[in-house]
Amino acid sequence: MKIHIILAIFFSIFWPFNVAAKEEISIAIGEWLPFISKDLPHYGVVPHILTTIFSAKNIDIKYGFFPWKRSYLYVQTGKWHASALWGKTKERLNDCYFSDIVYSGELVLFHLKTTPITWQGDPEKLYQLKGLHIGIPMESAKAKLLVKAEQAKLINYITGTDKISTFRMLIAKRFEALDENKDVGLHIIHSQLPAEYLDEISFTKPYERWDYHLIFSKEIEQNKSFLKIFNEGLKELKSTGQYQRLWNDFYNGKYH
Repeated sequence: MKIHIILAIFFSIFWPFNVAAKEEISIAIGEWLPFISKDLPHYGVVPHILTTIFSAKNIDIKYGFFPWKRSYLYVQTGKWHASALWGKTKERLNDCYFSDIVYSGELVLFHLKTTPITWQGDPEKLYQLKGLHIGIPMESAKAKLLVKAEQAKLINYITGTDKISTFRMLIAKRFEALDENKDVGLHIIHSQLPAEYLDEISFTKPYERWDYHLIFSKEIEQNKSFLKIFNEGLKELKSTGQYQRLWNDFYNGKYH
């Protein structure tokens, strides 16, 4: 009888803590090399950062890989909690809560060395872009400066089906320049294009910096809490230096 009483007291004290399930957040992501891929260690540096932050807060992550358009739709409708990574637009701000900045990337114009670009990112010299045809992958957002140049009828956009095929269009001289994230473009050049083209492609100075965020659906009430937890964790990760160490690992090739 005494043993039963002792066990009853033990379980009454400790059982609630043992059965308490960890929270889980669902994050829809898509292939975005070299930052995110189901074939990379930890799914890439970006998911590794997300996992590190939520794991420290005792929250599990369920990742799902989808086309980017579908990933956004799943967040927009509340089917999934969140998606990574996205830049801010007015339309997206209506649907989503945006985290603090997870990654900040530079935009450049890639071009063939045989067709050099005079413009080097100066917003006061957009006239130097006059007459250029600029390639951009389908579904990619346009840079603010280039939208301004387009509205002034200085440039025309030509859309490619995806990032790799758009680079191939550049090589085929379908347009004179390609608007792309510098890190993404360099990855494509060195991993997806024939070696003979490595020395034929150059790029301008960065003309714009884009900030990318983890977005949370406004359709899920719990996301207000998840957003707060994530931002606090991201701040802690940066303050300890671990955030920078993860990015140093990325640039040193540890996620390839």
